[in-house]
Amino acid sequence: MQVCFDLLIPKTCFGDDSPFQEEFAYWGDESFSLDPPRYVWKEEVKFKKQAMPEHMLKYIPSKVNISGWIYLSLENNALEIWEKSVNEPSFDESPLMLKEVLDKLLPLLSEWVVIFELNGDQIDNVYQMNESTLLDKIETALNWKNEPEGFLAWHKS
Repeated sequence: MQVCFDLLIPKTCFGDDSPFQEEFAYWGDESFSLDPPRYVWKEEVKFKKQAMPEHMLKYIPSKVNISGWIYLSLENNALEIWEKSVNEPSFDESPLMLKEVLDKLLPLLSEWVVIFELNGDQIDNVYQMNESTLLDKIETALNWKNEPEGFLAWHKS
């Protein structure tokens, strides 16, 4: 299954309490931000900051004001590892780092958007939900026995 997994989160969550660390390039004794910036969580989950794709704007609920937010796209295979754990009983990759970062990050935020986009352009439904419902929804979407579904999930306290 080809999935683009993206987070849209307030820029304010990139303070001292942020679970993300910015990746840097090093040249001698100096460090430089990458272009575009990249963020990692426990060296296992990597996101790239980018501009939000234009087609995504039509799915953002009007109740959510995303000005000043950061759009992050998953860059590594953390979602594929989660998918294997759902579908292959003998697969034992613990802990599931993408699931763990969502479980740690989202409760810290009063608002967030998670995008689970199939084939780079398929959003079938938009849901308002909390963190635990989102984790269940992702596992359902990753299960090969279920009909694939692209979705945008959002939360506002």
